[in-house]
Order: sequence, then C-alpha cells, then structure tokens
Amino acid sequence: MLQIDIYYADVCGLCHKAMDFFRSRELEFTAHEVEWDMEADAFVDSENTRSMMKRCGEDMDFVPQIFINDTHIAGWRKMEPMIANGALDALVEAQP
Repeated sequence: MLQIDIYYADVCGLCHKAMDFFRSRELEFTAHEVEWDMEADAFVDSENTRSMMKRCGEDMDFVPQIFINDTHIAGWRKMEPMIANGALDALVEAQP
C-alpha cells in the first residue's frame, strides 16, 4: 500500500506546493506539522520534529521532508525534477 508522509511547516510555501501536488494527483498523504523557531534558528522540539529527525537520519534544517514508502525526498527542490523526468510517478506506482 502506498504511504506518503510529508513533514511541513505552515509558513513554508514549498511545503504547501508539495502537498498541493499530491492533492492534484488525488494521492493521499499524512501531513506532520513541525514548527521553526526564528529566534533559536531551529525546529521547535516536538514529537513530529523528533520523528522527522529520526527518519532523515541527520539534523535537517529545512522542510518539506517527503517520504514515499521508504524513499526519502529531501525537499521540493529534489522532488520537482523527479516530477519532470517521471521518476516520481515510477516511485508512486512501485507498490511495496
């Protein structure tokens, strides 16, 4: 079964662009909101933030972080060329 998870911040335009893309394709996803603290220049500690960091395998300082099944796509700028060259469609169609 296809599982799409997106870690996003509400203030992030590229996060909303990624979620809008999946909506336009009528692909269901789970959105996990994280919050950025401008003063601390870091994500606010939360269950979603800890989950994102654990899944990414390193400290991430940007969103969106996208997971399609077990494949990690680090940001819209990585996903956009995958859309253009068909790699994202192939990934979505490859059911585990």
